[in-house]
Amino acid sequence: MLMLIRSLFFPSHKTAIILTITFVVIICFGTLTPLHQKIDVPGTDKWHHFVAFAALVYPLASASKRYWLKIIIFSLLLGASIEIIQPYLNRFGEIKDFIADAIGVSVGILLAAITHKFRL
Repeated sequence: MLMLIRSLFFPSHKTAIILTITFVVIICFGTLTPLHQKIDVPGTDKWHHFVAFAALVYPLASASKRYWLKIIIFSLLLGASIEIIQPYLNRFGEIKDFIADAIGVSVGILLAAITHKFRL
């Protein structure tokens, strides 16, 4: 159990890549699955965006500083792309969702920076 917790908080490069790919797939599936009918509840999912994007950037960013800029750019482009595509899938594309994504990216990088110092 301790090894599992350690590999999640201080992932190796290989584990970080696997986790990041897994989070990308989960985020894309959750946000880009077409709905049969629009659900009129915009504004209730900001916390989900925040947590998802913090989790997305954390593994690679905590594994190595050299990934920070790349993962930030990739994550922000992914978040923006999702919001642009969603209206075509009977979903709401909202700037507030993207802002929640960006805040999640920032917090994920900050947490990774903190754990990266502990790793050293």
